[in-house]
Amino acid sequence: MGAESFTMLVVCQGNVNRSALGAALLERWVDWYLPSPLRAQVEVTSAGLGAPVGAPMGSRSRAIAEALGADGSGHRASQITEQMIRSADLVLVSSTRQRGSVLELVPGVVRSTFTMREAGRIAATLPPMPSPGTVEDLRLRVASLAENRSVPGDRSAGDDIVDPEGKDDEAFREMARQQVPPLARLAQVLLGMPHGEVAAYDAAVEAGEFSFSGETAVDTGSTPSRPRGRRQA
Repeated sequence: MGAESFTMLVVCQGNVNRSALGAALLERWVDWYLPSPLRAQVEVTSAGLGAPVGAPMGSRSRAIAEALGADGSGHRASQITEQMIRSADLVLVSSTRQRGSVLELVPGVVRSTFTMREAGRIAATLPPMPSPGTVEDLRLRVASLAENRSVPGDRSAGDDIVDPEGKDDEAFREMARQQVPPLARLAQVLLGMPHGEVAAYDAAVEAGEFSFSGETAVDTGSTPSRPRGRRQA
């Protein structure tokens, strides 16, 4: 957390599925939606509470990321540390239990730590905002999330994202359905993602048309594309 930088930390248990996917998407969205030079001041990191350090992103989570325009090929799992937490301006976790675990390590980050679903639910209640232009704008938006934590919202789906590790393909599709829409709503408030693209992400994960064949796409060096049906920002 530097005066001229803004760091997002995404957390789950193993840092190979939920947090790896969240970080890959947020990193891509920073590149797509934030103006230059602000995007160069924003860092997206991820870690696990019990990570197999050095492990790559799970193949099915990577397939989801790639289908949504992100790239998980360079991901390697990291173990969370107190310094990572203290250095983050925004901490996003995958479950309420994990939020508690993060706050046990660093109680002082309570106002900047949310489950991904909680952050998305709060973001959905906030009024439209112009695209951020400075690091201070980003910090003020995180503060707004904290200030509106008690605002009523649809909590019927709960705040946890399913852990798909060791489960079937449908569990990975369900992970995407639970995780991507709230992250997109957060990105609308924090990064300036257009409303139409939020809706397109909803449609993409609801359809769940991800290929889990195990084949790795060849890197052509081309610019990553938006999911089908999304308009260019």
